[in-house]
Amino acid sequence: MSGKLGCARNRVLSASFGSVAAVALAALVVPAAGAGELEAAQTATADARAWSSVASIVLDDAAVGATTTAAMATIRHPSLGVPGRLLFTRTTGNDVQTIFMAAGRTERRVTEPGSYCCLVRVSPDRRRILVMPGGDIQPPLTGGTIDFTGENFKRLPLTDPTLNLIPQAWSPDGRRIAFEGWDDSDPSRTGVYTARASDGGDLVRVTSRPGLMHDIPLDFSPDGRRLVFYQSSFVDPEPNLDGSLWTVSVDGSNVREIASAAVGPAPWARWSKDGRKILFANQRLATSGVLWTVNPDGSNLHTLFKDRAGGFPIDPVWSPNGSQVMFALDPTNDRFTHPDNALYVINADGTHPHMVLASPDFKSQLEWLP
Repeated sequence: MSGKLGCARNRVLSASFGSVAAVALAALVVPAAGAGELEAAQTATADARAWSSVASIVLDDAAVGATTTAAMATIRHPSLGVPGRLLFTRTTGNDVQTIFMAAGRTERRVTEPGSYCCLVRVSPDRRRILVMPGGDIQPPLTGGTIDFTGENFKRLPLTDPTLNLIPQAWSPDGRRIAFEGWDDSDPSRTGVYTARASDGGDLVRVTSRPGLMHDIPLDFSPDGRRLVFYQSSFVDPEPNLDGSLWTVSVDGSNVREIASAAVGPAPWARWSKDGRKILFANQRLATSGVLWTVNPDGSNLHTLFKDRAGGFPIDPVWSPNGSQVMFALDPTNDRFTHPDNALYVINADGTHPHMVLASPDFKSQLEWLP
């Protein structure tokens, strides 16, 4: 029996649950009145004009630019620019995902539509991209890696014949991968695991969550000693609502809750480059959209960004040097509907929001590279 992946970075459909195993998986904030409000109004007006001009861009193989293969189609944006390099996905109907690379005012398509889905995590040496294959997968379920041309898929090696291991994060040295794990035949095995990236060996169970509700690892601390993970509260059809965020040492000790269900975190979090903060957004269907930071011990929960116009930020990431944050800004609170959105950048203190990429499609799963 095969497992079928149907991802908006939120879901893995598999035989294990008879349905869904959760997979981990925004316009302007003004910190003060006066000049800040004026800046926000000016920025919002400029962004509206930019959105209007960019909405006419058609992202297809006939776009302007060099095209060596279908997977390398290049599009040029005349007025917008992404600082550094950015990997992200565009999602169309029926959860069909395509990975793109943007750099400056140019972008190219990395993968064919629907060939991979659900996560885009780049290895620390920036040579491989961690992905889940699209379509049906024979159990036990796991992912693999591709190169930056979108080719050369390599399935991750598994050493346990019945344990599904969905990869979610690389360790900072690239030697290990953190997995969301469960066993269809033994629900007591559900939890977070890590294993060697090279051969799948040295499988270590980090958390124990017997049953159908999952723990989903999201990111390693910069020193590789701890993980931040999402603890779900429900199973299918809403596995990613009313969950909480926790940190844990990679040996399974020192478990701490850092964002409760009352805060309503999404199953997405990123550790800051200096190790001092963890960044996350509100969950899907939240009544308001907020970006938060919190200390790894759960102290100093702070509102980093909230859109006065009522938008909903998703999938925030730190810039390579930690001085900025990028996120997608949705017009509604339900990412499952794949609304047209735009990518924004703010300073790490939440100031100076500005649009960097807009197009009439749904963008998510950001990975910001130098």
